[in-house]
Amino acid sequence: MKLIDYRTLVFDCDGVILDSNRIKTEAFRQAALPYGAAAADALVTYHLINGGISRYAKFEYFLKNIIKGIEPNSGGLALQSLLKDYAIAVKEGLMECAVCKGLGDLREAMPNQTWLIVSGGDQTELREIFAARGIDHYFDGGIFGSPDSKEAILSREQAAQTITPKLFF
Repeated sequence: MKLIDYRTLVFDCDGVILDSNRIKTEAFRQAALPYGAAAADALVTYHLINGGISRYAKFEYFLKNIIKGIEPNSGGLALQSLLKDYAIAVKEGLMECAVCKGLGDLREAMPNQTWLIVSGGDQTELREIFAARGIDHYFDGGIFGSPDSKEAILSREQAAQTITPKLFF
């Protein structure tokens, strides 16, 4: 089966479209460092094991299970601070990291396919970064991310028929 045989291509962002895995890992470490190096390392380990889930879920886990005793709902300020620090580091890194080589050539070779991004990254942030980097127009099916999960996005887009089956069976 060839890519050209499909009507819709769904891409992840990190490590696929943008070379951003290390940036996000380091951003988790930096955001969590105020809680100590051991806690930051534990969050990084959790992040690496649980790729593809949102930062919201990862920081909630961090507060509830690594720091222990800070419920995300009662620790709203702690959660907001972590999210803010992480977002600042990530946005800066995403503006500078490499874009997948040949992305434009691949899009040009596949003019009839609908392309989507389905990521665990923040949807608003992804849309801003892709627009600023001039690659948003490749993804005519949409750029989607958290707070919705990948599973929820895929289900919703399949129901909306944004994601359609292959051309030839």
